[in-house]
Amino acid sequence: MNDAQTLINLVSTIEIGSAGTAGNLALIPLLASSPAVPGDPPGYLLYQQAQDMGLVSIEEVSDVGTVGELRVANRADRPILLVEGEVLLGMKQTRVLNVTILVPAQTILEVPVSCVESGRWRAVSGEATGKAAVNLAPSVRAAKTVTVARSMRGARSFASDQGAVWAGVDRVLDRHGAQAPSRSYADLTTGGNSRMAGIASSVEPEPGQVGVIACVGGRVACVDVFEAPQVLAALWSGLVSSYQAEAFMVDSIPTRPVSARTDTAARRWFRSIASGSAVVGPEIGLGAHVTVVAPEVEAAALVQSGRVLHLSAFPAHQSATATRFAPPARRRS
Repeated sequence: MNDAQTLINLVSTIEIGSAGTAGNLALIPLLASSPAVPGDPPGYLLYQQAQDMGLVSIEEVSDVGTVGELRVANRADRPILLVEGEVLLGMKQTRVLNVTILVPAQTILEVPVSCVESGRWRAVSGEATGKAAVNLAPSVRAAKTVTVARSMRGARSFASDQGAVWAGVDRVLDRHGAQAPSRSYADLTTGGNSRMAGIASSVEPEPGQVGVIACVGGRVACVDVFEAPQVLAALWSGLVSSYQAEAFMVDSIPTRPVSARTDTAARRWFRSIASGSAVVGPEIGLGAHVTVVAPEVEAAALVQSGRVLHLSAFPAHQSATATRFAPPARRRS
């Protein structure tokens, strides 16, 4: 079975559960069609696990640095999964991975990133100090991921529209009233905005849940699917906090339960990924990067050895076009 078919099979067979709601946020669980063996861990570490064990370092590619690239050193005896949407702290500026990458064991690898802190180009640490409590909000991830996918298809690169990412970060910070002198997305959690992590900790994934369709204000915001329930559980807080960050931006919409119409539309939208046009992108790390374009959805996935390690999907952004990374001299002050 090829990598694209592996992704199509997952989307076609995964079970879709009943939505739970919190205000304008609805979470529709995606459940593994075949139960996993209890306690059977994946054959890789997640970034924060490796960071806590001192087995990974992420740093600038040189003393001068490059906005769109970081260097990862994996000192572990197994691969490390770096997940698109996780916000990396420290270094010369706060970054986010452009794609999910499985870094091979005992390997140094340069990885593509986008900047989510437009007002700083000054080292505060020699390497990444960890990740932010809140992943990148779905609307900003969409602007980034869609243009990265188009770069992969057209130019065989992993470049994002850096200007669109900065604009998205500004929008989130402004809507939340965050005090962010350097316009860092990580400042979203300062002050009273820590409420997002509190809400995330009060919600737990269901048994066997490997993914979620997140709907905000009655519309799909994004989808995240992982290989196993324990992977989703480990990443749950940062993901749900980011969905809640998006929901807080549209709090003017009256609170209401998920309607049958919304639920049906979300399910149809998710299944439509399987009928899209799939292309395998350029190689980086282990596994294959598969992008899918359908009339209403654009998706990206990392597939390895017949398993989908991570699938992310967003409503189609027809007007998005990929651009080159902006050099440091063009950053806003």
